Amino acid sequence: MISLRAFTLAALAMAGAPPGTAAPSHCAVGERVVFSCAVGAKTVSVCAAGDLSSTGGTLRYRFGLMGQPEITYPPEGAWRDVTRAGRWIFSGGGGAWLAFNRAPFRYVVYTAIGRGWGEKAGVAVEQDGRLLTNIPCLGTPVSELGPDFFTSAGIADDTAPFDVP
Repeated sequence: MISLRAFTLAALAMAGAPPGTAAPSHCAVGERVVFSCAVGAKTVSVCAAGDLSSTGGTLRYRFGLMGQPEITYPPEGAWRDVTRAGRWIFSGGGGAWLAFNRAPFRYVVYTAIGRGWGEKAGVAVEQDGRLLTNIPCLGTPVSELGPDFFTSAGIADDTAPFDVP
């Protein structure tokens, strides 16, 4: 039987809970938390600002200590050129990812669930197409990643492969 506390945290995470509720976030007041989770002492977040649609708004990847992100990418106005979305469909599961290309690096936030290995979420960093590191989320991430979000935000499909780490 699921406890009320576990149910509440899961519901808040699925609803895009505010920072500090289900997961910490680098998103500022007025920004929407698209993805966020603690990864050790640091936090990875994807934040949306403005009216995020196929023609408006902005999306940013942030990584680092709370209040001191060491990476904020991309610069204002350039996110559509470097951001791509992908989906997995597995027998007994599936998932989604959002990739931010910053040659020669690619930062990929992801969530997935599969039969036999359960739920996975985190951030992977690639260099020239090779996995450098995978940092799993600690606890339940806040995540809107998925086809509905990708379509409503007008995010182009990722043509580069990405496997669940």
